[in-house]
Amino acid sequence: MSLIRHKKVELTELFYDLVYVYVISQMTHLLSNVHHGMFIHETIVVFSIALIIFINSWMIQMVFTNRFGKNSPTNTYFMLLQMICLLVAASLLSSDLQTMIVPFFSSMAVLTFLLLAQYGVEYRTTKNQADQYFIKQFFSILGVRIVSLLSCLFLPYPFSLAIAILGIIVTWLMPSLLLNPEKTEALKGLTPIHFSHLIERLSLLVIITFGEMIIGIAPYFSIEAFSFSSLFPFLIVANLFLFYITEIDCLIDVNKTNVSGNGAIYYHYFIFFGLSFITAAFTLLQEHQLSKNVIVGLLYGGIFLFLLGILLHAPYNKAGYSWTRTFYLAELALPTIGLLMSLIVTKDSPMLTLVAFLVTVGMTALMLHHQSSHMLVAEQEDF
Repeated sequence: MSLIRHKKVELTELFYDLVYVYVISQMTHLLSNVHHGMFIHETIVVFSIALIIFINSWMIQMVFTNRFGKNSPTNTYFMLLQMICLLVAASLLSSDLQTMIVPFFSSMAVLTFLLLAQYGVEYRTTKNQADQYFIKQFFSILGVRIVSLLSCLFLPYPFSLAIAILGIIVTWLMPSLLLNPEKTEALKGLTPIHFSHLIERLSLLVIITFGEMIIGIAPYFSIEAFSFSSLFPFLIVANLFLFYITEIDCLIDVNKTNVSGNGAIYYHYFIFFGLSFITAAFTLLQEHQLSKNVIVGLLYGGIFLFLLGILLHAPYNKAGYSWTRTFYLAELALPTIGLLMSLIVTKDSPMLTLVAFLVTVGMTALMLHHQSSHMLVAEQEDF
């Protein structure tokens, strides 16, 4: 079996990722908006739609670059044009669905067309039949998305919204059903995924999301608001970061071959949703705009989603780094206990952040202990 050479993350890819600093900021700001002390249901819908379509567009571009992309002028021009569409679409985000639907979905349709065209250029140049079949599937996926998004131009609001949302969800899930080389004979011989490159790109986008978390907790450190309890939000973010990099940077075997990478891609959606919910919870807690019970639900919903996204990566771990049932139960028990305790002390904001800090300390300590114990066993076996 030939080894897959490590694929370098190009500076053009990092520049492309910079636009997601603004995209993630806009999405998180949207989630932090409340109206007369209550969440607007449309806000949750818009946030979920936006996160899925923005991150999925990033994923499709990343997979193209991973498998076929070269640091060529053509690919660079495509990425720059996509960045313009992303800036326009992100600036249109609003909790008022009816007002934003036409310009937002139209700009995302243009972005999707650019992705389709980029795959089309590769289709014309490649001679690999498996690659051509793979790209044809993306023609179908992206074509369905374009049609569903552009329905807002021809159909009345409620129907076009339903069609667009259905199209986004269906095309989001289609790659997992159509593009598994192990189950599709026509994909035998497909240009393999560079797993180390995929994990590195995913982790860089997560770092951007952590950056938005730092911005979200910055008001706790203003002169007017700073106190000892202001340290807890930062320490919570630090614990979550350590938890993430322990799995992604230390435990995952990035040299795995014959993997599609679909699992890591989809599992990261849980991480993005989770971190966004946690960031919004910190913002709302500091601004005292919302019921504490709702904030607690948002905070621990985010922690559970983040935890789930990390734990699902277990199949990618290095040999000997499997997790026990006790480990899973302990990791899930900690936020469960924290949720119940927080519902009891909902009137005290410092106590909420203290409990969440203790929960994340426990989660991270368990992860680090599990990693170190496996390393010790491995060293003893080598000795």
